[in-house]
Amino acid sequence: MKNIVIVYAGDDWEKIVPISNEGTRLAIQDWMDRAQKVGVNLYRASIKWYDLEKNVFTKAWTFREGAWQKIENDICPDLIYDKVLSKYDYSLLEYKLKIAEKTLLFNSPLFRATFNNKLSQYVMFGEFMPFSQIANNKEELKKTITESPSQKIVIKPLYGSGGFGIFIGEKKKALSEKYIYPVLVQEFIVSEKGIPGISQKDEVADLRMVYQGGKMAYALSRIAKSGSLFTNLHQGAAGKMIPKEMIPECLNDMAEKINKKILIFQNAQYSLDFIFDNDGRPYFVEMNTTPGIDLVTLLGDEKTKQENFESITDLL
Repeated sequence: MKNIVIVYAGDDWEKIVPISNEGTRLAIQDWMDRAQKVGVNLYRASIKWYDLEKNVFTKAWTFREGAWQKIENDICPDLIYDKVLSKYDYSLLEYKLKIAEKTLLFNSPLFRATFNNKLSQYVMFGEFMPFSQIANNKEELKKTITESPSQKIVIKPLYGSGGFGIFIGEKKKALSEKYIYPVLVQEFIVSEKGIPGISQKDEVADLRMVYQGGKMAYALSRIAKSGSLFTNLHQGAAGKMIPKEMIPECLNDMAEKINKKILIFQNAQYSLDFIFDNDGRPYFVEMNTTPGIDLVTLLGDEKTKQENFESITDLL
């Protein structure tokens, strides 16, 4: 049987059940069940448990027969699916490149290091994004906030997902918050009407398009809870799948131009997030090189869920 190992940072070996986020845990359990049905061993392990010299993981988690189990023997991977947090992209780059010499590592470490940084994304795709600047300290933050054309402001760490560490709100309040510098200071786009042709009522929502090998695999919308400006699932947002034929045509040219720059990595998996202002104009917000499988597992039909799972097993 082939071995796939989903690799992450940290160490949760002392826990009885891994993965604190229930949605993520249920999604990975679903994948592990699917893997067993097609004769593939799917594991989850910390990158700390990898022995580079032997090309094995010395231990790992797996989900079998309805329960999480600890595997305490060497596991030789045929494929490593990299879900390590993006903040480690540079510090672990050399190590990941060495791993990639031993076995197939997906996504490519060079792909992740190139495209995961929010500043790098703005440098490459800024023509489609809200006005942004970098701030290395509080004085620069004051200056960039003043120069932003919007009344509200968005302040983001260069790495991260889930909406954690992001400020969205009034400029005066932004200066009283604490940040880990450098940060990306971004114009706030008033987006209260949702997605043209999709949103049923005025709402704060984004459109996520997930790609595999340059082709869109599926799309979904994340809808902020009432009173919130965050469309992240971990911030209480809801979601719904979006049929490909409902995606606004105004995104076609923008998405094509973005993908042309990404296709130097032909086998990559990633997501592109878009919002629309109140006039229906689209903006590219950010890219994620490790799109979560929570929402597609929760909301997708069986065909979409199986295809999403096979996007990884087909690499073997």
